[in-house]
Amino acid sequence: PTLQAQDVGWSGAIEASANVLFGAARGRLVALKAGTQRADSTLEVQGDLLLSYADARTEDEEREVTARALRVSLGADHRPFERLSPFWFGSAESSLQQRIDRRYSTGAGAKLTFYREGEDDVSASLALLWEHTRALDPDPPTPLSESHARWSLRLRARRQVAGATRLEHVAFYQPTVDRFARYTAESTTSLAVTINTRIAVTGTLRDRYDSEARSRGARSNHDGQLLFGARASF
Repeated sequence: PTLQAQDVGWSGAIEASANVLFGAARGRLVALKAGTQRADSTLEVQGDLLLSYADARTEDEEREVTARALRVSLGADHRPFERLSPFWFGSAESSLQQRIDRRYSTGAGAKLTFYREGEDDVSASLALLWEHTRALDPDPPTPLSESHARWSLRLRARRQVAGATRLEHVAFYQPTVDRFARYTAESTTSLAVTINTRIAVTGTLRDRYDSEARSRGARSNHDGQLLFGARASF
């Protein structure tokens, strides 16, 4: 059935997280995530910002920046509470650890919701996107910049485990149209325990994979983070 106005109005959240290594390895990682959205039965618009920074002490006690990344994204879903809904999205990002000076992408597709009960849902989406990447100080023969058409498959599940505990998992797989072995992937699992109506403590495990990262000079194709923090909603 078609839903009438639901969750009308603007909402948002800011989340600050961190992790620390000590002993044989000494490092620190901090991340800031902010987002806002507006949803009704016709249109849902959402914007997100993700910023992360990490450094570590070297043998001579100097600090070395090991990771620095920024990603801004914007998306719009038409009739978001229907079983099948079309959407558009776009993003811009940079990543020191994956040697990305800048990457832009935009695309459109459709989302299929398999299950929805209250605030719980399970959905899958498929989109076609265009992506342009400029490498950070590339070494030959890596191109300075290149563009690709990619498929984007997303799986998402959200569940209120208990009265105050919420679990969410999102996974992306984005191969190029002409070569499926050339792909990016991302998996994010987050757990939030509500303290009051606006504050929650959070834990997040995030792993991003780019099959071309090492060819751009990165130490690994993986970029993983384990973070603990707090989120304020408004």
